[in-house]
Amino acid sequence: MPANLPPQYFDVEEKYRTAKEPQEKITYLQQLLSIIPKHKGTEKLQAELKTKIKKLKETIAKQKKSKGSGGAWYQVEKQGAGQAVLVGLPNSGKSSVLNTLTNAHVDVGNYPFTTKLPNVGMMEYKNIKIQIVDTPPLYSDAPPWLFGIYRNGDILVILLDAKKDVSHDFQIIRAALEEKNIFITDRTYGDVKRTVIVLNKSDGDTAAHRSTSFLNTYGSDFDVIEVSTVDSTGVEKLKSALFAALDIIRVYTKKIGKPVVRDDPIVLRRGATVLDAAEYIHKDFRRNLKFARLWNDAQYSGQRVEKSHVLADQDVLEFHV
Repeated sequence: MPANLPPQYFDVEEKYRTAKEPQEKITYLQQLLSIIPKHKGTEKLQAELKTKIKKLKETIAKQKKSKGSGGAWYQVEKQGAGQAVLVGLPNSGKSSVLNTLTNAHVDVGNYPFTTKLPNVGMMEYKNIKIQIVDTPPLYSDAPPWLFGIYRNGDILVILLDAKKDVSHDFQIIRAALEEKNIFITDRTYGDVKRTVIVLNKSDGDTAAHRSTSFLNTYGSDFDVIEVSTVDSTGVEKLKSALFAALDIIRVYTKKIGKPVVRDDPIVLRRGATVLDAAEYIHKDFRRNLKFARLWNDAQYSGQRVEKSHVLADQDVLEFHV
């Protein structure tokens, strides 16, 4: 079966061939993987690309052990229930949003490029923690590692300054992402990222007019939230939107004969089953599970459920092994 590779593949392949730093090469290899059509004809090529990525990561690990820098590169290890990455042009207010959503205390300036490296905070919401990553501003010739952070995140949070031409700025960001094969709407190739758009600095009459126009144009295609860190307008709505965009559920467990403690849920993808919850605890738990009992606010009050039963948010499970 022919591979039928799109033209974008060969453009990125050329960039990979000329890249010098291992991390930069990895970024382009990941782009190539995202571009390749997924069928029998490309399985060998996919395997070759994955092998190259693995070897490059091993090289980077060896360089770190020998105190070699391997070039300037920054990445953020995922923590919590999910990772939301802030994307914005200079002076769009990303750091203020990070401080507002989390307990972070990063420097905020009314001038561009205050943030030069990624900053991280944890947003507490509904008994879970969501990682918020503030990134340096997006600009022409931005370093490849910045797009690596975008690609790795579970959600992209595009911040637009509502006091400026938000539609114009949105198109600049969207074009920069698409140039790296990162998409915010469905495509036949490339990484499609779940996206929340924030109209930041939304206080004021000028901002209101621009926000209304943007909502009329894009409100049906994207989750658009108007936010002001000055008076906290829209902050709770933004938190709710981030939780929804992660598409996760919280499942609580209880010991036999003991009450439920709703403070440390298992976090699973929507559509997960009882067996998935058991495996989250431990692989042996899944292997030895006999049955489970389920409690929720709908129709279950301790009844036995099948191992293949699909769970819902805030279900309570009692495992029997």
